[in-house]
Amino acid sequence: MLDKNLSKVSKLLIYLTLILFAGILIIPFVYMISIALASPESNIKEQFTLLPMEFYLSNFTNLFRDSFSGERPILLWFFNTMLIVVLSIVGQIISSTLVAFGFARMKYKHKNKLFLLVLGTMMLPGQITLIPVFLIFRNLGLYNTLWPLIIPQFFGSAYNIFFTRQFITAIPGNLFEAAEMDGLGPFRSFTKIVLPLIKPAMAAIAIFTFNFAWSDIMGPLIYVSDTSKMTLALGAQSMSATSNPAGTVNMSMLMVMSLLLTLPQIVIYFLGQKYLFQINLGIGNSGTK
Repeated sequence: MLDKNLSKVSKLLIYLTLILFAGILIIPFVYMISIALASPESNIKEQFTLLPMEFYLSNFTNLFRDSFSGERPILLWFFNTMLIVVLSIVGQIISSTLVAFGFARMKYKHKNKLFLLVLGTMMLPGQITLIPVFLIFRNLGLYNTLWPLIIPQFFGSAYNIFFTRQFITAIPGNLFEAAEMDGLGPFRSFTKIVLPLIKPAMAAIAIFTFNFAWSDIMGPLIYVSDTSKMTLALGAQSMSATSNPAGTVNMSMLMVMSLLLTLPQIVIYFLGQKYLFQINLGIGNSGTK
């Protein structure tokens, strides 16, 4: 929200600047829609316009022609992606909040050193552990399944643990003292006091995890080889590498697939932005909500 003390001219300039930048940022999205609505002739000639001049809606129906079979089982890819997304969100919320509670409120030896060790994993690039983790899952017989994309999510994320711990430490200690006097143990204090007060943090974890799992290409590319077990992101990548009989990529179909990947992320952002805003307000005020 803009400062009320700003003059009308200043507010006007700020809004015009924001509208300008919003217009610049939305240009690629409009161009993607224009290509998605282009006719096959325009695809062959690769003559696309910035604003939609054609409305060839058959591109959308053709994408779902073979929903569960063929070269593009879109709905099967969608179900695979949703399975990974839902279980990843559940795993991240459960593991990250539990570990964060342990670091924030429980007392044990070397707690701070262990927390620094967890934070240290954030500095390790994923490429370093890529081969060892792949060998572990392959030896477990989980290659070409979705489990290597799901199981790691139940071990938490250093980033999610860090900011959830900061949120929990802002809860006044007298709430935990009162809970202890009422006979509540650590786990019941976690479920009765902590979880209701860190809902914005859990919503943020869900949003971050959704965006990562929904658009992840590297994981499915490494662990999945069958077309029926692909995700939407990997399916879009495979479509970009597939040529039609004319020897060119069908850009319209690819852009329709890109729209299918983009729209849920936009919807999730608009539905969850208030929770991201509450994180900034909530830290330091968790116990007063």
